[in-house]
Amino acid sequence: MATLLVAPALWADDSSRWLERMAQAVQEQSYHGSYVYERSGIFTTQDIWRKVDSDGIHERLLQTAGRHQEWVRHDGQLVCASSLSQNRSSQNISTRRADPRQLGEWYSLRVLGGTRIAARPVTVISLQPRDAFRYAYELYLDNQTGLMLKSLLVDESRELLERFQFAAISFDAPDYQTGLKPSSSCLELEAPEDVSAGATEFWEPGWLPPGFVLGDRQVRSLKGDAHVTSQIYSDGLASFTLFVEPLGKDSLAEDLRAQLGPTVAVSRRLMTEDDLYLATVVGEIPPRTAERIAESLSQSMAGAQP
Repeated sequence: MATLLVAPALWADDSSRWLERMAQAVQEQSYHGSYVYERSGIFTTQDIWRKVDSDGIHERLLQTAGRHQEWVRHDGQLVCASSLSQNRSSQNISTRRADPRQLGEWYSLRVLGGTRIAARPVTVISLQPRDAFRYAYELYLDNQTGLMLKSLLVDESRELLERFQFAAISFDAPDYQTGLKPSSSCLELEAPEDVSAGATEFWEPGWLPPGFVLGDRQVRSLKGDAHVTSQIYSDGLASFTLFVEPLGKDSLAEDLRAQLGPTVAVSRRLMTEDDLYLATVVGEIPPRTAERIAESLSQSMAGAQP
């Protein structure tokens, strides 16, 4: 009986060590590989080159089936893309910066066993949410490096919402200079304006799911003096972004809700005495969570804490 009582704690400790290895691999590991990404029954295949050096983390992703799509990032910031409509799989694949110290509060952690992915031995970690505000994950971590080689994301009904899986991966040093070089169709993006450049008003959620904290704020200029603000929140694994943009008095924009795989988008019009705005919550969270966040918004100045 004593063994049964301590087993969950041992599972959590072992899982935390694996997640720490994964977090370290995200910061330190260079590689080249090919992966499959599935969302709502739609598959895409992509190649990825990733190099970590003294100048930071450099990544290039190239879609290998269907129309040409390409993305280049530096330290997680998108610097060029073949189209302005960014595929979600270009953003977070194999780059989750999970903090094991946080995740144990919001997820039940367990080691499920081992298998093989891309011809490499892996250990499978289960993360089951302790509340209804986030999804469940299975992470398949490379035994040698700790890198995530596969992930599954499921909802409360155990329905698969997202699958990411390497088909091949190499940690040998390829020709990164060639692999990371963008093609002529990769359009350079302007860096977001620094929020410290002026007084910027933000709409702050009055409610956040437990464990989600503000990670980053950005401002992107529109025509004239208008701008779009974005604020990223994360619990250490799942994340969502709050976008707020001004609307004209005669705008026909309406409240809406859409979902594709694990990604939900909930938009809501916000009124002040003089202006009309559209707030949109986008992220890997259940629709009811996103709706509750959008309904709780109140305005405050940049620099104020949520």
